[in-house]
Amino acid sequence: MPTSVKLRNMLDYSTLPIIIVGGLLVLITLLAVIYILVRVYKSRKSKRKITAKELLWTKPDMAKLKKEYLAKLARIESAFETDPTLIRPTYEKMSKLIRSFAYRATGIEVQKYTLYEIRSAKMNDLADLVEEYYEPEFDRISEGDARESLKKTKRMIAEWN
Repeated sequence: MPTSVKLRNMLDYSTLPIIIVGGLLVLITLLAVIYILVRVYKSRKSKRKITAKELLWTKPDMAKLKKEYLAKLARIESAFETDPTLIRPTYEKMSKLIRSFAYRATGIEVQKYTLYEIRSAKMNDLADLVEEYYEPEFDRISEGDARESLKKTKRMIAEWN
């Protein structure tokens, strides 16, 4: 029984599916390029905002700022003296206080920085103090010499230039 196979030319088939798939590929590529360009534009725009914010910062009156933060530190110290078992909350408050003070004194948003970023910003004294807070602040059992840390924090605020 003889069989014959007749092959059809490629252009005998409909070209519509090929055009549709090609069009979809072009559309997806275009959307990807537009997405990347928008992301790059937004990142550049946000960097400009940070720069503008830094330019608007003016140095505060350091005497008033020191007085304000030493008063806040005195409240933290008196709360600790009334209940010396509150080691962790004392260290948490000191950490927030010194970071807030450094931000107001320099304009650098150190309250959002990690310890590594604070060191990278060449604020080594602040980084040492924050590092001292880390263990009592984050350990399962908070142990630390809060009185000594309070003295160091007070000294740092008083000697800040």
